[in-house]
Amino acid sequence: LKHRVAIKKSIVRFVLSHRLRRHPRVLWLEQQVGKIRTRRDLFPLPTDPLFKDQWYLSSAFDLNVVSAWALGLTGEGVVVTILDDGIEKTHPDLAANYDPQASYDLNDNDMNPQPRYTEANENRHGTRCAGEVAAVANNAVCGVGVAYRAQIGGKSGKSVSSEPNPG
Repeated sequence: LKHRVAIKKSIVRFVLSHRLRRHPRVLWLEQQVGKIRTRRDLFPLPTDPLFKDQWYLSSAFDLNVVSAWALGLTGEGVVVTILDDGIEKTHPDLAANYDPQASYDLNDNDMNPQPRYTEANENRHGTRCAGEVAAVANNAVCGVGVAYRAQIGGKSGKSVSSEPNPG
């Protein structure tokens, strides 16, 4: 059953535009049609499991890097070196961004910035700092770095050693 009063909007628009088009004072007419638009500037937030706990990255009162990411500022083309107790170059949140050319171990004079592990597990600070800077986004591991597309390296220059200092 059709309702007698209800008329499809597209028919009403057509009839009105047809009448207007024939009017002697109308020189030009174009029927406007509503379009559904989707915003292209929306930035999808990282899906890393601990990103929700990294409040300091998205809050307007702190780093607010989400708006920088939306502008495309993700660290791509940037190389950062962390001078600390070394970095775990095989860490799942760092391995994809690891740059061996930006790494050196000043303790052992080699290219391996791997921290010296102790029984107390004290040499983790450099890896944590590297993660804050360049942890890979959207890999289902931990959180995300401020510059998640930057290359990361480590210079191991200070560490807690279980062995006495020879000098």
